[in-house]
Amino acid sequence: MTKSKTLREVVDLRSFPRLMKWATIALGLFIAAMTPVANETITPPGDDRLEWRDDGTASVQIEQWPLEKVLQSLSDQGRWEILVEPDLQLKVTTRFKDLKHPEALRRLLSEVNFAIIPAPGSPSKMLVYKTSSTRAVVRIIPTRRLPKRQPDGDKEEDSPKIPNELIVTLKPNSGIDIAELAKKLGAEIVDEIDGLDIYRLRFENEQQTEKAQTLLEQNKGVASVDNNFGITPPDRLSPVGLKPPPLNLRPASADKDGIVIGLIDSSVQRQGSRVGDFLLPEISMAGEAANHPDQVNHGTSMAETILRGLSASLEDTQETSVRILPVDVYGQSENTSTFAVARGVQAAIEAGADIITLSLGSDQQNPLMQSVIQAGTREGVLFLAAAGNEPTGLPVYPAAQAEVVGVTALNLSGRDVANYANTGNFVEAAAPGAGVTVFNNQTYFGTGTSFSTAYVAGVAAGISSTKGIPVPEVRRLIASEMKPPGTGP
Repeated sequence: MTKSKTLREVVDLRSFPRLMKWATIALGLFIAAMTPVANETITPPGDDRLEWRDDGTASVQIEQWPLEKVLQSLSDQGRWEILVEPDLQLKVTTRFKDLKHPEALRRLLSEVNFAIIPAPGSPSKMLVYKTSSTRAVVRIIPTRRLPKRQPDGDKEEDSPKIPNELIVTLKPNSGIDIAELAKKLGAEIVDEIDGLDIYRLRFENEQQTEKAQTLLEQNKGVASVDNNFGITPPDRLSPVGLKPPPLNLRPASADKDGIVIGLIDSSVQRQGSRVGDFLLPEISMAGEAANHPDQVNHGTSMAETILRGLSASLEDTQETSVRILPVDVYGQSENTSTFAVARGVQAAIEAGADIITLSLGSDQQNPLMQSVIQAGTREGVLFLAAAGNEPTGLPVYPAAQAEVVGVTALNLSGRDVANYANTGNFVEAAAPGAGVTVFNNQTYFGTGTSFSTAYVAGVAAGISSTKGIPVPEVRRLIASEMKPPGTGP
């Protein structure tokens, strides 16, 4: 087999949906696409209107609106996380003025059942269904960026910048004694990334931090200096009352080295999940993991999604030597940081990861992440990152970094990019953007480009492991055969 063969040839694809069999078979068992009408707003032009006001009242004048359009408008208000039963093909016609929200909802959704479940500290869940609330599993994703709500009273919102910390990268052979430099600046070295001359410095106050940053930027031995930024955790998955599709993979019987996928995320739960047999010992960047028996971790869900992508890429056997290396960058904390993620990436590389998947992003390129990814790429590591869950069309990093495969999400049909998913010239691949996870006999459901990224990681590992194709070459094949719809032949 030559390197010139395409992905379709090496996987023996007679039709590309073979790679997408989970989307067309497993997901098709219980979800359906809920694509909103293009270019809709909450208050459309003409006589139709749907006004949901902060004073607790609503005014509505709509005629023959599809139910999904109504729910999309409500979702864009940011008041509820809306989950709907698949295939509710209804039209809504109603008119009312200045009704209180509870009565307005009853009038607006009179043809279906709905339930609102309070969720302290986050938007309440609204379940919309015809037959059973357990079938309300398809999430309606807001189509526009919502303004952040002001916290309690006059309290200012937290800044993503971690105060009084700087990340300093030294140039190779700079000759700088970092301990001596930190002492002169009045800083404490609180962490470092071994082998890359990257250090996290902490200062006593903001004034000292700003002065040190100016001095470091003028130092010819310093490659970069930047703030350390906080990263919020991904959304929790929703429990659903449906039977999950099977996962028939099994570990290879022979004890041999295989492709290793580095999963930079929250902790992966071994007990109670279906992924334990495929896990290498977890690496922690943040102390003890937060593993709760009544909630699946995002990392656990990503691990199962990786295995589904892996299963789809295997041909005659479901036996595999591929393993997942979990790297927990959250621990017990609600947040993590760019430094912790970068350190996790480097730890995964040092532990032998061939592929690394990242479910995070920012609209600004981070010098720290850039340098760590570049170093890993030079060692032959394939990086994949989520394109983001807001359809802005703007670059999101690290997905938009040249060394990284940016991945977006497909809708259920597989013919179009999901309505919530970002895309653009930086996006190379697209894959199913929904996932199911089994944990402690409970099934969970989620959507987003993080699922598609994990899925592609599994596909890449499966092709490389079964066909002996070097991981860097797999990138070319993935970009060729899994390109987003509408991006050319």
